[in-house]
Amino acid sequence: MPSLSSTAYGAASIRAVENLLPEDERLFNDPFSEKLLPPIYKFFVMIMRPPIIWNLLMNMRKKTTPGVVGGILCRTLYIDDLLIKVIKEGVGAVVNLGAGADSRAFRIPGIEGIQYFELDHPEVIKYKRSIIDKKMGGLPPNLSLVPINFNSQKLGEELKKAGYDLSLKTLFMWEGVTQYIDREAIDNTLRYVAQAPAGSKIVFTYVLESFINGSFIPNSLGSLYKLMLKKKNPLWYCGFNPAEMQKYLLEFSLYLIEDIGSEEFVERYIKPTGRDLTVMDIERTVLAVVK
Repeated sequence: MPSLSSTAYGAASIRAVENLLPEDERLFNDPFSEKLLPPIYKFFVMIMRPPIIWNLLMNMRKKTTPGVVGGILCRTLYIDDLLIKVIKEGVGAVVNLGAGADSRAFRIPGIEGIQYFELDHPEVIKYKRSIIDKKMGGLPPNLSLVPINFNSQKLGEELKKAGYDLSLKTLFMWEGVTQYIDREAIDNTLRYVAQAPAGSKIVFTYVLESFINGSFIPNSLGSLYKLMLKKKNPLWYCGFNPAEMQKYLLEFSLYLIEDIGSEEFVERYIKPTGRDLTVMDIERTVLAVVK
């Protein structure tokens, strides 16, 4: 069974492997994710440098968990584009909830001028800080790394300790996290986000409730279901129904801008490149605004 810390590096390793492709074939450029990985993940990326090995292992991944790689790459690009847009619009702060080995604080144009807060499990934050100090020239002055357990600590208290000002117009990013925590923790997070100034936004991903409860398990993702949702010790807890998302967000005075999934991602990002990538149906991405 994977640990919470291992899941933090899984998505980053996919982004690092994407960066091994020729630049004109990549969905995005990310030269930093590989640096932020623990040694075992770096080794995995290293052995994939020869194109023949890259193709072999990626084809194997497509067969065992089809659409997972495409889904992670597309949601990364979607949030990248959104972050670039809000920086141009003059956002005051960015709060990355469950940042893992995310590298946006180093690679997004203009991010150096924005107060940027990354929150994650204490062991993830500790390791990331050590890598940044040893191999990336130290922590940028605009970046704060904030250790937190979302299930037991209050988001507002930890952010305040880190110097975050809730009166700033903010983009909250919550990528690949909500399935790992309970509904109460999610509710509390959205309730806090809604206190931000009007025009603040939150982007987050979620797994379908039907996959979590076992009523919708694509044949191709049976192994993923067994891995993440073993009855004795499930790693995923919470999912949502897309038909109920707008109403759910309104409970927190958050207004849905869009809730997109595999079809939209394929049309926006995959087809224009001509890449042979599918996108998993079990995960969606929400963008909402505080009004």
